[in-house]
Amino acid sequence: MNTTRTALLIGAAMALAACGEAPQVTNYKAGTYSGKPDTRPWESAAYGGDKALWESDMRARARKQTEIGRMPPG
Repeated sequence: MNTTRTALLIGAAMALAACGEAPQVTNYKAGTYSGKPDTRPWESAAYGGDKALWESDMRARARKQTEIGRMPPG
């Protein structure tokens, strides 16, 4: 009798504990950004804020990604 009562009390406690979970919903505020602030790619240590250098490197990278740019002239 005592073990049955203990088992019922433990089961009731577990059932009540499951009902106490808080909802996990994000609250959005209109007009604000709550995420991590992003830095511009040319503000990294490699470019030191030089946007023109970053743009020229991106153009050179794009040229190397095509087969025509890899073919020897002639």
